[in-house]
This record gives sequence, structure tokens and C-alpha cells, in this order.
Amino acid sequence: MSQDTGSSSTGCRGRGFLSLVLIAVGAALLVVGAILVYPYVRSRLVRVPAPASTLPPPPPTPTVAFLPLLAPPTATAAVSTEPPGAAPTAPVPPTVTPAPALPTRIVIPAIDVDAPVVEVSLEPADVDGQAQAVWDVPARYAAGWHDTSAPLGVPGNTVLNGHNTTNGEVFRDLYTLEASDAVTVYAGDTPYTYAVSEILILPEAGQPLDVRLENARYILPTGDERLTLVTCHPYGSLRNRLIVIAFPAGAS
Repeated sequence: MSQDTGSSSTGCRGRGFLSLVLIAVGAALLVVGAILVYPYVRSRLVRVPAPASTLPPPPPTPTVAFLPLLAPPTATAAVSTEPPGAAPTAPVPPTVTPAPALPTRIVIPAIDVDAPVVEVSLEPADVDGQAQAVWDVPARYAAGWHDTSAPLGVPGNTVLNGHNTTNGEVFRDLYTLEASDAVTVYAGDTPYTYAVSEILILPEAGQPLDVRLENARYILPTGDERLTLVTCHPYGSLRNRLIVIAFPAGAS
């Protein structure tokens, strides 16, 4: 029984050694095979470039216009075209359009008026059953400059209105003015002085619409420089339209 057991153990050790030898030989064969096959596999994986004749042309090189501007260019000195010894020609200054001189204050010494001037606009109203536009009038001691009329100091008709009754009565005594009386209208601190030329009293209340529109022609634009003052007349009544026309002082 003991002899049989030793023989069996010796046979098992022999088979185990043979298995290790076979595994080592197989691993060696795999390494050698990998070394031999690698160049072939690599050649199939690497993309072969196309012939030069079939490649698309390279993109153009960017020009200077596409480069970032690092600094402003140096100013180039102007080349003089003047003959030697000639005085240099002065540059022509640019034309500057002055801001319009909008009226801000009116002073009429003959009737003790010294009042601010504010801008007024047209407002919709019903006149004799017809839709018309009428001028707003300041509800205080102030004259109203029609915002579509001319500014001061330029050709055109500068129109100012004002109440003669209530709301400050700024033009209460306007009817007492006489020809050549002075009217000074300021644009800020700049005075524009006018001399009264004509005083008109025109029937207004109860008149047909065409008559009232005819009266309104005195506040239309004009080709000359003038000042037109508008109120009602007499005091406490809307019966008439009082219009004072003045021209720049000293104008012929």
C-alpha cells in the first residue's frame, strides 16, 4: 500500500512540471508572434497620405488688414502747396448753427409789464360745431410763445399771447400802447427790442368761422422779422381780438 502511494505522487509532480513548461512555451510564442505581427497591424492602422496632386491648396496667408491694430499710425506731415515765402492759408472753420433764441421774458415799460414767457401749443377745440385747433394761453402772469412761430432775431413772425382779464392779466393794458413804444423780449440774458408799428382791434366773438380764421392770418409765418402780441379787448370781454405788430427797433 505504501509503494503505490509514492508512485502516484511522483506522477502528479511530473504532470505539473510539464504543464508549466507548456504554458511558458505558449507565452513565448505569443510574444514572438506579437513582435512579428505588429509592423503589419501598424501599417494598416496608419493612414497613408494622398499624393500631392490630389491635396486641396493650403489656405491663403492672412494679410496685414486682419492683424490686430497695436497702435495708432503716426500722423503724416502735410505737404505744403504754397510757393516759398507765401503766407500760410488759414483753415476754414466749420460752420456752426447757433441754437434758436427762444423767448423767455417780455418787458414793456410803457404799461409796466415785466413777465416770463412760456411755450404754448395748439389744443383741439370745438368751434361753431367744427373741430378746430386753438392756442393755449398761460393761466398766470406770463405770456405764451406759440411754439410753431419764429424764434427771436431771425426772419419770421414771433407770436406771443396773454390774458387781458384774470389769470394774471399780463396784457390788460396792451391797448394803450402807441406807435414807436418799445417792447423788449429776452432770450435768456440777450435782449431783442422792437418798436410798435400797428395796433389792430378786430371783431371776434360771435363772428362766422371764416372771419375768425381771417383774423388768425396775423399770426401766420412772415418773410420779415416781426413780433406779434395777441389778446382780447376790451377788458373783461372777448368781443374783439387785439393785435399789436412790432418790428425790430431801428429797422427801416
